[in-house]
Amino acid sequence: MVAGFGLTYLIGVPLLLEERIAFGAVLGATAVAGLAFALALLARDVTAWMALLALGLVLVVAAGAVARHGKLMRAEIADARMRWLAPLRSPGHPWPLAAVVLVCGVWTVHFLHQAYVYTPGGLFAGYVNIWGDWAAHLSFTGSFAYGHNFPPEYPIDPGHRLGYPFMIDFFAACLVPLGSSLTSALVMTSGLLGLAFPAVLYLAAQRFAGGRAAAAIAVFVFLLSGGLGFYFLLGDIQHGGLAALVHLPREYTLNRDLNFQWLNPVLAYLVPQRSTLFGFSLTLILLVILWVASRGGSRARPFLFAGVVAGVMPVFHVHAFGTVVALSVFWALFTRRIQWLAFFIPALAIGVPILLWMWPPANLSMCGDGVSLRGYCLELGWLSYLDWQRDGAIWFGRDLVWFWVKNTSALIPLLVAAHFLRSWFQTGFVTWFAPMWLWFLVPNVIVLQPWDWDNTKFFVFWALLGSIVVGGVLSRMFQRGLGSRIVATALLAVLVLAGALDLARASDYTVSAVQFTDMRGLEVAGWVRGHTSPDAVFVVAPEHNSPIPTLAGRRVLIGYPGWLWTYGLPDYVQKGDDDKRILIGDPSTSELVRKYGVDYVMIGPQELPLGASRAYWDEHGTLVFDNGEYAVYRVSR
Repeated sequence: MVAGFGLTYLIGVPLLLEERIAFGAVLGATAVAGLAFALALLARDVTAWMALLALGLVLVVAAGAVARHGKLMRAEIADARMRWLAPLRSPGHPWPLAAVVLVCGVWTVHFLHQAYVYTPGGLFAGYVNIWGDWAAHLSFTGSFAYGHNFPPEYPIDPGHRLGYPFMIDFFAACLVPLGSSLTSALVMTSGLLGLAFPAVLYLAAQRFAGGRAAAAIAVFVFLLSGGLGFYFLLGDIQHGGLAALVHLPREYTLNRDLNFQWLNPVLAYLVPQRSTLFGFSLTLILLVILWVASRGGSRARPFLFAGVVAGVMPVFHVHAFGTVVALSVFWALFTRRIQWLAFFIPALAIGVPILLWMWPPANLSMCGDGVSLRGYCLELGWLSYLDWQRDGAIWFGRDLVWFWVKNTSALIPLLVAAHFLRSWFQTGFVTWFAPMWLWFLVPNVIVLQPWDWDNTKFFVFWALLGSIVVGGVLSRMFQRGLGSRIVATALLAVLVLAGALDLARASDYTVSAVQFTDMRGLEVAGWVRGHTSPDAVFVVAPEHNSPIPTLAGRRVLIGYPGWLWTYGLPDYVQKGDDDKRILIGDPSTSELVRKYGVDYVMIGPQELPLGASRAYWDEHGTLVFDNGEYAVYRVSR
């Protein structure tokens, strides 16, 4: 945070002290992680001295920037002191920012403190999407911290470049040699960026919408967004009584049986897909810089700063990079300033080669009998087709409208209304937001990912910036008399109630906790970390929570196929078959072991249902670990 605060003085646009602190938390983490990664590539390892050297170098640059702009910093501190010490009713008092940070911070700390819990029964995850998605992040982080994974490749499908935006996990890996456990490293990095994000969103919304109320509303419209699923709470209370309010029995933003697909963004993205913690914040920060620079007559420096940061964004979050660059094309057309070249040249010169390196090997979209365009499936109305296929194609229009209303409640009507109420926005942000409708319309026609639900990776950026527009509309409605305030209150309640229920349920450990692995699984992971080579390859069951890739940081022949399919790795089917052949001791085992360079085979409770044969490996391998539940065999090649 300190380093990032100093780096903000390199931007070249005027910022509030609060913006320098909030933006600095993200920019500092970005700079330290990026520089540490460059050092790790040279050392082919993650070490304490490397992490501290990266931090020290960034601090030196930051100190130089602060020293050069000392007078400006002192003026900003004096301005902030005046605003914070003024009466609460004073125009411009930052108390709404403090309220947003406090409310969001309390939930974040409570939720993350139980993200991973060690008990006598083993390791438990506090929420199902931590149990699921964080298993991949454990594997990636562990591969850096324990597995010397440089240059990065998928530890769950060795031989393929690590095309997932991995920098959030490398950032976590940097904490391990400093004394953190692997699980705590994930929690702490999510905590730092998770605590910063509400402040970043508030401050960006304050810039774009031009007011404190709009900014505060925007934060909760996005973080608590959901559809009309809260309606089912009434039935749950009727069935279970008021006790249903104490331990909510279901999720209200996701119910695939009824085609509720808009899982609350915190639970769909900020928690499980940790790279969005960088992606969402960096998107807002860079757009604020470009917004201020292009409208204020700045010279090239802020454009250059934004361009360089945007250039490295693919390894932090690919879709954020695409959003910033593509939206900036439209913004450049709005202002037509030569300085935009200072943004686009580094953004593309740095970003495109990184993007090409990360590009998935294949498009594994499965269109079946449906229509496709160059291998990408056409799915008119996105997942609304599940409704109109049931009701009949004649009801396509009705079902499409109802699908988006029930999934996002009043969000779209308010966004549409904003374009007719542009005079309510003195900043003109509605016009600047308008190109973001493409992030809604295009994924409603083309499935841009192998799994059609992953089109939300585009929708969510439309919702992120759209929440700022909605915040502006609702804030003006709250200023326009009693009747308008009542309507605005009702609309806000409809927008946030389902999401608030889901966040409350997710933070209820008694309802949401799931066992990740038992104590014997922790034992085998610890033994493997301490007694096998960092680059050893294991054969294990292709389960997402196998202790070898997730907690030991070792490569496995093949990991969870559901991930590999979405990553565009086409060899997962063949490798999965070969993995099973090795476990059961098929006649081709010796050949497959040599082909894939297998060093160890583990047989435990996940391998036995696949037919894994301890008898075969007792004869053909060397038993090096056995705790009664997990057995590890060294393979002779």
